[in-house]
Amino acid sequence: MRKVLIFNGSPSGGVGNCGAWVKLVEKSLKGQASCRVVHLAQTSFSGSLRKEMEAADGFIFVTGTYWDSWGSPLQAFLEDITSLEGSSRLVGKPVSVFVLMHSVGGKGVLSRLQGVLSTFGFLIPPMSGMVYSLVSDIALKAKSSFADDFWQKGDVSLVLQNFLIACDLKTSWTVWPVDKKNPRRRWL
Repeated sequence: MRKVLIFNGSPSGGVGNCGAWVKLVEKSLKGQASCRVVHLAQTSFSGSLRKEMEAADGFIFVTGTYWDSWGSPLQAFLEDITSLEGSSRLVGKPVSVFVLMHSVGGKGVLSRLQGVLSTFGFLIPPMSGMVYSLVSDIALKAKSSFADDFWQKGDVSLVLQNFLIACDLKTSWTVWPVDKKNPRRRWL
């Protein structure tokens, strides 16, 4: 069974919209992966989490949109795992990204976050991210011939299909050299 870590980057942890979305993701993966949810607002990066990342087959990131960016717990986590850039804990392991938003900004957050994760060494499978908004949620309640142009809750399972395929890929990736000893050392 595939091992998947789900990182909730919302400041609200498991009680907000992202927490509800995480449950939707877990339900979609039932029987296909063993999932562990990490609410980054209540978790600090540790040696045990580092070991879990090494053992994981893939990672799912869920975040809201906060002033055109991802949640502050996710930002802190990305800073904490900088030393893992280019390491076997991350390189080539697939990620899927889900971004929630009220009305605007989420697509930019999705694209930027996938770019950051790719630079860390994660694998971004095709069509493995989506944005869901309050605006879409309201609009989809009305019948419309344009509904297929909106990301919908049901698209979670579609987005996860390529993610799961990528979890089964095994290959040797080439990595660039990075400062693994002290990436925070002063240079100026």
